[in-house]
Amino acid sequence: MIGADYLIREYNVSVGATFRTQWVGLENHPVTQSLKGDYIYENRGVSILSGAYLINDQTGPTGLTGLYGKIGGILSDDPYWGGLAFAITVGVQQFRIKTSEIILRDPGDVLTADDQNKITPDVGLGIFYYKNLDGGPFENDFVYGGLSIPQVLGLNLNFDDGTGEFNLKRTQHIYAVAGGYKFLKSGSYLQPSVWVRYVNAAPISIDFNLRYQIIDEIYIGGGSSLSGNFHFEAGFIIADQLRIGYGYDYPFNTIGPVGGSSHEISLNFAFER
Repeated sequence: MIGADYLIREYNVSVGATFRTQWVGLENHPVTQSLKGDYIYENRGVSILSGAYLINDQTGPTGLTGLYGKIGGILSDDPYWGGLAFAITVGVQQFRIKTSEIILRDPGDVLTADDQNKITPDVGLGIFYYKNLDGGPFENDFVYGGLSIPQVLGLNLNFDDGTGEFNLKRTQHIYAVAGGYKFLKSGSYLQPSVWVRYVNAAPISIDFNLRYQIIDEIYIGGGSSLSGNFHFEAGFIIADQLRIGYGYDYPFNTIGPVGGSSHEISLNFAFER
């Protein structure tokens, strides 16, 4: 995606970090940290997307750490006003399983005597279109849409140390997004968006969100999904460059009373180079 830092402020460099703790009512709930950096290079009609990110996740006895690089481009005469962006990510993931912490359904079953880990390659693909509108009530507003597959290769890992074996399988997730920026006379703007996630043999997930940048320094937002998940976010911007945000999720479905809420803190610093 081409983010608001570039579309609204023309900042072509951004670095950020997030910390997320999910379903805090469950023991050994998921905890995720990530670091990322993005750079849009423009010179003589050529626009190149580049970046890198690091992610670490721990959910009970299973965990992963991934490191990725990104390269792509923007097909456009003037990338600030619109274009077709595309990119590929290439990286490696380490999957870890603490077999000593896994509780088996049948007491006689045996997994393996030792904790296991495997390192595998991973590839992601994405495409994103955006356009600045011209004329009428939507003068200078943006619309956008995109599609991505973070795990093109998928995973089907077999762990075996001679005393027992088990498999870990992760299927591809397909994401689609559509939305826009509606600028208001006060200098604030609205950002409606729709997110769709598809996974084979699972219900399609659709999220509806609306963010309101009240003034240059403060924003709030909220949304919900067809699965009954509620989302709230708020944050502020310091010196037009440093964004500090907080997100809160609560599922109003069967997992809600058991799993509880989720919380996320994010930091992002952007500038023009």
